[in-house]
Amino acid sequence: MVIFLLIVIIGMLIYIICEYKKEKKTDKKQMPWGKLLPEYVGKNCEIVVKDPLVNIDIMYSVKGILTDVDDEWLEMECTIKKKKVLKIFRIDNISGVKEIV
Repeated sequence: MVIFLLIVIIGMLIYIICEYKKEKKTDKKQMPWGKLLPEYVGKNCEIVVKDPLVNIDIMYSVKGILTDVDDEWLEMECTIKKKKVLKIFRIDNISGVKEIV
């Protein structure tokens, strides 16, 4: 009985430590892109993403005209092989923005 209680207590401690580490990783300071991006609407810019977005053909960055921004989403008009393509993705995926002059 005592051995069972020790195993349960050790398991709970390991669980609490793992949850604490997860919480610490997710609390990283993130740029407030939702507040900064409206300044770039209508301008030609390059947006760098955190992780590749293979479904919409963005591996590292995308260049184009920022057409619309709301609280959660971003819309860009890109020119690919002389065709205009709209790309829509989440603001959470952004790691950097640079205006192209």
